[in-house]
Amino acid sequence: MGTNEKIGIKDSFDQLQERLKGSKDSFGRLMREVVNTGVCTHCSACVATCEFIEWDLLTEKPKLIGKCNGCGVCYSQCPRTITVPRDLIGRYQAAYISKSLIPEIKGQDGGVVTALLLYLLDKKLIDCAIATGKSSEEPWKPEVKIVTTREELLKTSGSIYSHSQTLIGLLDAIKQGNRSIGFVGTPCNIDAIYKMWKAPFGLVHMFMRANILAIGLFCMDSFSYEGLKSFLKTHKLTMNAIEKMTIKKGKMQFIQKSGEILEVSVHDLDRYRSSSCQYCTDLTSENADISVGSVGSPDGYSTILARTGIGLEVLLDAAEAGYIELQPMPRGKLKWVLNLARMKKAQLYTLRRRRRYTLGFEEPIPSHPPGGELVEATGEIKDTDTIIKQAAARQKTVKFSGLNLLFNQKEIEFRVINNSGSSLENVTVKISHITEFFEDHKWFTTVNVWYPFEELEFSYPRVQENAENEYLCEIKDPLGTLFTRKIDIKKLLAKLEKERQSK
Repeated sequence: MGTNEKIGIKDSFDQLQERLKGSKDSFGRLMREVVNTGVCTHCSACVATCEFIEWDLLTEKPKLIGKCNGCGVCYSQCPRTITVPRDLIGRYQAAYISKSLIPEIKGQDGGVVTALLLYLLDKKLIDCAIATGKSSEEPWKPEVKIVTTREELLKTSGSIYSHSQTLIGLLDAIKQGNRSIGFVGTPCNIDAIYKMWKAPFGLVHMFMRANILAIGLFCMDSFSYEGLKSFLKTHKLTMNAIEKMTIKKGKMQFIQKSGEILEVSVHDLDRYRSSSCQYCTDLTSENADISVGSVGSPDGYSTILARTGIGLEVLLDAAEAGYIELQPMPRGKLKWVLNLARMKKAQLYTLRRRRRYTLGFEEPIPSHPPGGELVEATGEIKDTDTIIKQAAARQKTVKFSGLNLLFNQKEIEFRVINNSGSSLENVTVKISHITEFFEDHKWFTTVNVWYPFEELEFSYPRVQENAENEYLCEIKDPLGTLFTRKIDIKKLLAKLEKERQSK
């Protein structure tokens, strides 16, 4: 290659870096979303396009050998990253921020969905609307409603974070003779509508011939109703005591009728999360006519994506009729939607929570639960250089996270992730209580195969609930110790108290 060609390629890299300036798609992000999740294809695109990255033959991963300036070139070349807006949030014709102008509507974030349905009903543009309200018998349990009046509609305002069987309501409405229907649902509900309406053998397409305006909600997670009830019970609360639920910035708030607020990390509710949400990659209801969510808009407003011609026309007409306030999405605000959508798409790569271990022993915990004593295993003899290299490579094999105290601080919870990039076999996990340098209340389990980047979650009851003792987690495989971590309850309690006071 001639000198001029080399200069030309360098100029191209420089221009690309300049265009990507401020993207914050650093090498760290590439490692977090692609390499450390096990979906790296070993294509070396990142290495080929950055002089500060090289391929590590020992770990079989790219590694940084200089300072990353966050230009995003490596991230943008990777075949596993999603960087095109259309791939992240689907096609749309216009983006707005909006809120209801109807005084009695008190929706979750601006009440736009309720106001749009009210406009459609008032103008006789739809025969009915399918929405989700709360059960009158079981507080906060989702219940599908076929809405035909303003009074019925107002009762469905506000978000419910559990699955609702909205398609039953839709087909019931069609069977009752309704032919123009407004439908509100989460991305999975909207996908079902789309398939029934558009697919060659879709029921609505073939036989029912209904016109459906699909209003899709932004959705990151849905939770089991019974699971949320159980969670609130651990905080001595009932569903009946809750006035409102909301999720913002990774926190779920349970706003009580008394005015008090219980706020927890959404991650702490993972055990109650719907399993289907782990496989969903659609944040913004990409197959809807109109998509609505709070991400990217100020408090009291919603973000609106008009995706189809009919969706855009309904929005503009509702604004002109005085039902909603409609403003163009401010420049740069859509990036918040794109970033969250990217997280939702990437989570399909990071499905790691496959197994959970919960010790349910009655007090006292048996000092030798079933499983027997841990037997030290030895590997084959290897030369010193190989042993040193393997030891260095295994230093970061296990990642420890999520240390917390749950259920009124009666249980210790934590997670460990196989960060090695390869399967580990015959892994033994030991958790024990430490008293004056001695271990007691030992618990063992064996993981026959621990898959790459799989997450194991453990819940271990405290031996003495009020004691500030220490606990030990030790993980080994036949080659030796993979991980050892001492859990200091006194320090953990101090940390949790500091976090509580900072809220």
